[in-house]
Amino acid sequence: MNSFKVVALAEHRRHWQTAAEWSYRAWQHEFPSDTVQTYLDQYAFAASKPERLIEVFAAISDADDLLGVATLVDDDELPDAPEPGPWLAAVFVRPEARKAKIGSSLVNAAVERARELGYPTIYLYTEHAQNWYLEKGWQKVRDTVFLGLHHTVMRLELVD
Repeated sequence: MNSFKVVALAEHRRHWQTAAEWSYRAWQHEFPSDTVQTYLDQYAFAASKPERLIEVFAAISDADDLLGVATLVDDDELPDAPEPGPWLAAVFVRPEARKAKIGSSLVNAAVERARELGYPTIYLYTEHAQNWYLEKGWQKVRDTVFLGLHHTVMRLELVD
């Protein structure tokens, strides 16, 4: 795998369509009413620097290929979640680029940004990647069912 950098997706509009298509395919089973346009609208909203927290990070190779994305958002749409946020959301790495520390780099960028913003804790929910996050220091908070699918809510403390 060539080297890569993690950047704000908002500044790399040429990659929005690919990122939106990946995200739509990856999570359509959880968000059946979403479309590719839903994600494009989210990227445009993030680029507008809204009052609300939403930042999308992208891993881009030296050859300018999109390798993965991750989002830091104030609310990740988990119904009845008592956790205050912010949330790490929509972490996706292109399958052929996995195992190259891209996912870890994307997660670290979102975590560092949450820390810079002064949040004491960051949360996520995941359907399949609990062990991967546990290995990175995240802690299980609880199990939940969302749209009939089992998920684990996790947190990472950002202050010592």
